[in-house]
Amino acid sequence: MSDNQLINRTVDEIRRICDPLSIILVSNKVNTEGDLVGFKLVVIVPDGDESVGELECRLYMQIDSDIPYDLVLYSQSEWEQFKNDIGSFAWKIHNTGAYIYGEKL
Repeated sequence: MSDNQLINRTVDEIRRICDPLSIILVSNKVNTEGDLVGFKLVVIVPDGDESVGELECRLYMQIDSDIPYDLVLYSQSEWEQFKNDIGSFAWKIHNTGAYIYGEKL
């Protein structure tokens, strides 16, 4: 399975479980042979009844992956608050991450 297929399968599972506004690829790690060995995604979700922490736990419990992955979740209001805060993680991701689902918010 190609690197993109592994990441895309995880993105598809996230979309199946919740209704994200955007998903951003933060980083991917490869070994010396060039094989994908891990990746990190930021998931921006609408403000809602379920806490971001509860949703994050649910995603980790329901998504199996052949390689390790990390998720960082932001509610829409959190993202709006931090994406323009120079030096914050959200600001860095907003300016350097690869949007792989949804629009750049």
